[in-house]
Amino acid sequence: MQRVFQIDGRNAGCRFFKPEPDGQDYHCRYAIDWSEGAYEGRAYGVDAIQALLLAMQKAHTDLLAARENEGRQIAWLDMPGLGMPIPKTISDWAPDNEF
Repeated sequence: MQRVFQIDGRNAGCRFFKPEPDGQDYHCRYAIDWSEGAYEGRAYGVDAIQALLLAMQKAHTDLLAARENEGRQIAWLDMPGLGMPIPKTISDWAPDNEF
């Protein structure tokens, strides 16, 4: 599955892959299509749902960190809120997040 963001004026996908078993747990890969190349990450959870939710949080964190630390312009549907889960520790980076 994919969500398309506007990053620095261009459409860029953020893809989430189907969670896969990893020993007794699960992992979920994600990829963000930055203009300089795709970045792939993964998150781990005790089940497939937790792995997917944590992958969404990690991707959201990566996007917000690029906005906060690199000054990148990142939006979803022309809004600054990216509509994904966010860790409470960085919720001040996205006060308009509606998730």
